[in-house]
Amino acid sequence: MNDPNSLAIRAGVSGRILEIAKDSGVAIADIGCGEGELLGRLAELGYTNLTGVGWQVNVPPSIPKVEKVDLSRPGWADQLDGATFDIMTATEVLEHLVNPFEFLTQLRRLTKPGGRLILTFPNVHNWRSIVGYALGGRFSGFFGPNWNDNHPLHDQHIFIPNHHLVRYFLGLAGFEIVAIDYLFGNGKLFGTTAMFDCRAVTPKL
Repeated sequence: MNDPNSLAIRAGVSGRILEIAKDSGVAIADIGCGEGELLGRLAELGYTNLTGVGWQVNVPPSIPKVEKVDLSRPGWADQLDGATFDIMTATEVLEHLVNPFEFLTQLRRLTKPGGRLILTFPNVHNWRSIVGYALGGRFSGFFGPNWNDNHPLHDQHIFIPNHHLVRYFLGLAGFEIVAIDYLFGNGKLFGTTAMFDCRAVTPKL
């Protein structure tokens, strides 16, 4: 996708990876990678050890992929046959999940000790969501009509990623938050997307 928010997410995540990973051979997996735009950008930046994971995966031919992975199913990390990664990314996935905590525990299984997890999801703390909830009882962009029976996640925003709850889930799953940034807009009140940079710090659950 090349809408302004998607471009900001791609730039923000790839920029953060450039900051934290100077070795072009670090193992990076993009979970819920979709059309593979982020992986394509990372390949352009010189990273060579890339993997795409998701239900329907369309990545550049040189990048390995693992398809038909239902990220809402418990234990989905088993489909990666014990692989672990230095950096995991999951952009705009968390808000689609019925059980986001299970998703984070599976990500921890795949992350090497000290490895990084970069998450992005809609910033429900911005003014649009605050006003939308105050006036209509619904956060901006959630529980819309775009139901898709052909995809296990149904393409719906159903989990409201309150930052305090996400932080709590991350801690339980074995991650600490290194930094929080806001993309496509300045700061918490105006940023469209939240980006959490996390480190794996405790043993896998």
